[in-house]
Amino acid sequence: MADAETPRSGGKGSSKSKRSSSGKGRKGKAVSSTPAAQVVPTPQPLNEEDLGSTDKAGAGGDSTASAGSEEAVDAYATALRDLFKRRVALPGVTEASWKDEHSEEIDLFIANNTLKLFVVYVDQYAGLKTEFAMPSQSVEQLAYFIRADNAVILPETFESAVHFGMIRGSGSESLLRLMNGVFAPNVTLSGSWPESIKNNYLAHMHRYLTTLTDARFKLVGNTVLYVPMEAMQCTPEEAAKDKELVQRLEMVMIHWTRQIKEMLSAQETVETGDTTGPLEELSFWSSRCSDLSGISQQLQQPGVTHVRTILQMCKSSYVAPFCKLAKQIQDGSMQAQSNLAFLSLLREPCEELAQLKPSEGAPKLAHIINIIRFIWVNSVYYNTRERLTALLRKMSNEIIRLCCKEISLERIFQGYVISSKQSLNDCIQCCLAWKDLYLHTAQLHHKFSAKGWVLDQTSIFALVDAFVQRCKDLLEVCDCQQQFARRAEGHQVPLPCFGGRQGAEVTRRLLEMEAAFDKSLQILRSVRKGILDVKNTSWHDDYNRFRAGVKDLEVMMQNLINSAFETVNTVEGGSSAARCVPAPVCPRGHQAHH
Repeated sequence: MADAETPRSGGKGSSKSKRSSSGKGRKGKAVSSTPAAQVVPTPQPLNEEDLGSTDKAGAGGDSTASAGSEEAVDAYATALRDLFKRRVALPGVTEASWKDEHSEEIDLFIANNTLKLFVVYVDQYAGLKTEFAMPSQSVEQLAYFIRADNAVILPETFESAVHFGMIRGSGSESLLRLMNGVFAPNVTLSGSWPESIKNNYLAHMHRYLTTLTDARFKLVGNTVLYVPMEAMQCTPEEAAKDKELVQRLEMVMIHWTRQIKEMLSAQETVETGDTTGPLEELSFWSSRCSDLSGISQQLQQPGVTHVRTILQMCKSSYVAPFCKLAKQIQDGSMQAQSNLAFLSLLREPCEELAQLKPSEGAPKLAHIINIIRFIWVNSVYYNTRERLTALLRKMSNEIIRLCCKEISLERIFQGYVISSKQSLNDCIQCCLAWKDLYLHTAQLHHKFSAKGWVLDQTSIFALVDAFVQRCKDLLEVCDCQQQFARRAEGHQVPLPCFGGRQGAEVTRRLLEMEAAFDKSLQILRSVRKGILDVKNTSWHDDYNRFRAGVKDLEVMMQNLINSAFETVNTVEGGSSAARCVPAPVCPRGHQAHH
């Protein structure tokens, strides 16, 4: 530990001396020489009597003095640590929470002038933590100690050498709480300030607090209006006569207007996404309802209405735009509450649908489309053609998502052909069932309802049709694996034993075709992440290259079949050759007959 030049106590006067940090505490750990210098008196010159008594005491006297010095140093260090510990008021922290390693870090902070910050907080897993920097993770509450520049921390200088306090929540939250709880009341309620200075200070303080309040609550997705405390200290009639106060309140109302405009603009431009489902639509309206309801309640609070009344009495030009936006907030809040109430009917059936397999989804889809029709007929705000089309398109997205969970591309390319074909067929039937249910419901509604069912069917089913085609493409990949790779269910069917003088040649050529097919299949497998994404158009190019390779293999297979029959002279030999050489399958599932 570095030496420190500190004052020491010695009689009535004081002197400066440098001591090395060689003192030891009770646990044998090094203690700074700074506190020791305040306890151990300055050595005085020895006279003859002292020298004689020292000779008599011998080693025993030296050890006693040394032990006393170490005890004094340890007591001093403990007292200095307690100055830190007593200022840590964290929930759940007791005397038993402080361990030896915490005391060591306090000692290090005291002794090392280069350390500027010392924080204490509670980790939910590790317990009490002490660090020399702000924690990297988010903590609910912490105590901080900041050393003044080049300050030496002693008991008598602790208050001036160390700035300490508590932070609860985020930094902006703690700062806002401090401003509203300490500084704003002290300035607003003070009568000792000169009027001009106070007015200037309040104007800047309100501008700062409006920005700070807005920034603090935007972090959690809320919009909160700042209400100046001074506006509530007098009646509207009295406040209207104070021109300086009126100007400050107008500045606050301008900020309110800007906040509301930003919120309305953000909500109008927010899109839940083209690939989201009905539950995301429900979540969107739930969030919008919460935001609009919150700001609507704030507009009715006494502080906001009081400021508005003051500015109305002054005939401020900023009141009319604010009131117009307030009316939009009220109407938007009612609309969001209504839409949320109707869309909430879809929550339970959509959650149940997500747990089903595609082969089990048809009954639930019939129930869901009837609920959508009920919303269309009875909702006041959600009954527009655009919104219903968007909601049905989100249902199509949900069905595609349900089918994607059932399809395993890994198993398809590993050769589990039979089970994969079953899954793909189930997904195709689920998509077709959804389309049939829609058309059936549309016909009934159009027949028995005064408001016809006229929606953009192409937009609703564009992605579904594309997904069905992807499934058919994957079915053909499975068929090709059966044909050219002898795949059944994760394993290869044994290669037949070909007889005759051309048997070995037929076997060799079949193995060559298998190798060529496997190469094409691996190329297709490398892009499997985009196969089920119907918006990924690169699949068409990849699949067309695969089909072109399969067509070449078909020609090779046909030539092999023809050559295998060239030496057949009897019906019995032809039947044997036909059983040994399988018929090729073209990329669209049509077998070549020979």
